[in-house]
Amino acid sequence: MTVLPEPFGRDPLTNRRVVVKDETATLKEYPHLYHAGTETLVADEMRITALGTGYPSRRGQGAAGFMVELGNGEVFILDAGAGTNMSFNHMAVPYNKANKFFISHYHIDHIADLLVYYDYGQPNGRLEPMHIFGPAGETRELGMEALVENLYRMAAWHDAVKYGRLDTRGFDMQAHEFIPDKPRVVYDENDTKVIAFPVPHGIYGAVGYRLEYKGLAMVFAGDCEPSSLTVENSRDVDVLIHETFNPPETYVELLQWTEMQAKLVAWTMHTAPEAAALVFEAAKPRLAVSFHGMVAPGTPQPMFERMRANYNGPWVMAQDFTVINVTPEQIVTRMVAFEPGPLPVPPSEGYIASKGGVQSNPDKVRASMPDWLAETIIPVPMIEDFKAELKAKGLL
Repeated sequence: MTVLPEPFGRDPLTNRRVVVKDETATLKEYPHLYHAGTETLVADEMRITALGTGYPSRRGQGAAGFMVELGNGEVFILDAGAGTNMSFNHMAVPYNKANKFFISHYHIDHIADLLVYYDYGQPNGRLEPMHIFGPAGETRELGMEALVENLYRMAAWHDAVKYGRLDTRGFDMQAHEFIPDKPRVVYDENDTKVIAFPVPHGIYGAVGYRLEYKGLAMVFAGDCEPSSLTVENSRDVDVLIHETFNPPETYVELLQWTEMQAKLVAWTMHTAPEAAALVFEAAKPRLAVSFHGMVAPGTPQPMFERMRANYNGPWVMAQDFTVINVTPEQIVTRMVAFEPGPLPVPPSEGYIASKGGVQSNPDKVRASMPDWLAETIIPVPMIEDFKAELKAKGLL
């Protein structure tokens, strides 16, 4: 019987840390822990990091979101639930790389940090749009274009304050909406292809994503009930990330939910361990990954035992900062060496110069403060001198 380690430690919750794909190859040895920013990916390598894996969101587990880094330097963020931006900041990836988001559906626990990424990218070097991909809904207000319009409405006061102080290219969000009625390519650039496919999750307008790069492939199924569509679009993948809720009795015991509420949440619209196992067994990924369950002392083992009723392959119960490296030779699962207080890293060398440097946009006028309120500011000589300099340049 496999005994899983306790969560939130130095070891991932998995029954197999290394999955060998090529028995004839000489395998690279990875450090036991991943120290963010210290390992350069080779050209045909993929690194998947769990930024948020829980429900409900807690300090130890943010809401849903994963980051995929590729050997060509591209970065993809799959869902952006609350807490994922904070986790992103721990990963030593510059904010100019946080510019491609693929949203599976519009539950708040999968989109709440989009505005936080928008905010943090502006002063930290992002000089290009946030490209946000997502499905259309049955009506326009249920789709991605409407979501981005509403994000701008929410950010109106924020933006009005910052116009004139920051390069306005960082204020650009571009919606990429697609019809979620069948598998379709929604991104195809730089040796990377992303295919969206429909999944059943409450109402029309939820999708999973398959990302392919240089012979490697992973699927993020988002939130969904177990579906033949997920199986069909996950064949021959290295990693299949599929939501797996805890058994209902876990929510009854730990959250004091009623049995009916627990079963409604865990068994309808979502996927029980026994059901996720059926998906994994049918799709046969090289590594199956569960997320969206509560990770706490005592919770992983019941999920693993129920999984084993229908699936015996390599499996990981993702917790925040689980990291998976995928190469043509192997798949290696580790944990991130956690640094509690990292600072944002600067943009990649040459990035700002490649964008023509930092610029101002005279068409974007910052909102003003009324004189009666400005007169209440307590003057400090050196700051007043600086303000006078800004006024002389038309910047204040």
